[in-house]
Amino acid sequence: MENFVGIITGCNSLAGIGRASAYSIAKRNPKIIYVTDINDSNLFTLAKDITKTTSVECIPKRMDASSDEDIQSVIAEAMKEYGRHDFYYANAGIGNGTALTEHTKDMFTKLMTINCWSVFAAIKYASAAMEQTSTQKPKSGGSIVATASIAGTRSGAGSISYAASKAAVINLCQTGAWRLHGKNIRVNSVCPGVIETEMTGTLLATIAQDPEKHKLIMRHNALERYGKPEEIGAMVAFLASDEASFITGQTIKVDGGATAALPYLPLFAEG
Repeated sequence: MENFVGIITGCNSLAGIGRASAYSIAKRNPKIIYVTDINDSNLFTLAKDITKTTSVECIPKRMDASSDEDIQSVIAEAMKEYGRHDFYYANAGIGNGTALTEHTKDMFTKLMTINCWSVFAAIKYASAAMEQTSTQKPKSGGSIVATASIAGTRSGAGSISYAASKAAVINLCQTGAWRLHGKNIRVNSVCPGVIETEMTGTLLATIAQDPEKHKLIMRHNALERYGKPEEIGAMVAFLASDEASFITGQTIKVDGGATAALPYLPLFAEG
């Protein structure tokens, strides 16, 4: 990824996928990484540590990942300062555990705006910049990666609104890949399983207090553990790099085998 310039959204959480992905991408030695979030309380220390530990220039930016203006502003800065834009990781997202009967239209709209529009806008604006050529970048090309979820592939792994938003992300990436055909711009989604992050922390702590519930969840995971943010980051870094140059329009599940089988039935599974 030498000379690559890219943007990562949703990086502020100290135990999140965005932060872990920034470190994973930095290990591949790009030229510039913009780490962004609507909350920038931890971005400056993150950027400083990445630069210190990897020598990659890391720039913190407060950015609303669902704001057209914010996205365009950061991309425009990258193009003006460095003459290229090579990767965009649309990671920012939220969950909603509100009961179906209590779920409001405003809640649904907010979730869809943050989880879906942010990805649509990323594809729209990042691809336009990636297509541009310059003395620093003689050929069109780039990689757009978005965080979806196994909840977007089948029911049972998230609330109705959250699952619907992640299903939309998957389709946005599949359709986006084809809309950009011939431009050497790849678009893929990553579907994490249950990952130990700040977002899932409260839920996992509650599950840990119920041995039977914890045992049931582990039974439906071939590796019998939760995933780490770094394991998602490693996949994101791969997809952002030229090593994944023939991969586009794909949905990559990183879920410990959770979706590899039907619900485990010992009577039929042991033969």
